[in-house]
Amino acid sequence: MKHAMHRIITCVLCVFCLAMPVVAQDLDEIVQAKLRPGWRMAKGTHMAALQLDLASGWKTYWRQPGDSGLAPRFDFSQSEGVQTVEVVYPTPEVSWLGSSRNIGYDTQVIFPLQLSVDDTAGITLIGRIEIGVCRELCIPITLDLSAQLSAQAPVDLLIETARAAVPKPGAGKLTCAFSAAEDGMKLEIIVPSFELAFDHAAIELGNQRLWVDTPKLERQDRRLIVTTQIMTPTGQPMAIGRDGVTTTLFSPNGAIEYRGCLGA
Repeated sequence: MKHAMHRIITCVLCVFCLAMPVVAQDLDEIVQAKLRPGWRMAKGTHMAALQLDLASGWKTYWRQPGDSGLAPRFDFSQSEGVQTVEVVYPTPEVSWLGSSRNIGYDTQVIFPLQLSVDDTAGITLIGRIEIGVCRELCIPITLDLSAQLSAQAPVDLLIETARAAVPKPGAGKLTCAFSAAEDGMKLEIIVPSFELAFDHAAIELGNQRLWVDTPKLERQDRRLIVTTQIMTPTGQPMAIGRDGVTTTLFSPNGAIEYRGCLGA
């Protein structure tokens, strides 16, 4: 697990690189951001989106950013007439910088936002969004955005395209097993059968205090074995709920996402 600690340190150093006067570009030249107001769906539901346009060579990150990226954070608590916001993540790209794996987006990404709203005329979506954008260095950026939401607006085809690009839900449940390991735990996940040629996986545990190493994939007969190391705060095994395990499998043709897993 020493390499996992190295990746944590790399991520921390990446964040604090902003303190150095090395970014000659204005932030507005690196990323343009706006809220797309979207349209009203069924009663009490509204579909909006966050759009990010990135300068050439810059990337931003998925909810599980990989080894050294910064996951986005969304706060819409100051919105008016909005009860809840669900962020939808389109399928990201997996890339490598040396031995460091990154999971994210370049050029443009649209995050659909599914809102539960009051049945009133005056609805304002107000968001504070924290993202990381990276090229040679990673820069944390805070975006303060707002948009008025109309009940009469037409369907936004760019948002619909982004909604269609999310990972497909996997059929059934995976099997998983936790065991003790150096600095924490080992997790093994078994995909009983698969049709796509998966070449990457991402595992999320729903606990920011746990560090999940880059998973390894191994094919055995008709099964796919996904293994990873989990670094815990104490370096000792701890209870992790299987319902909170999210496994995303990536192939050149798309991605499949499994929520939860069953005991072996």
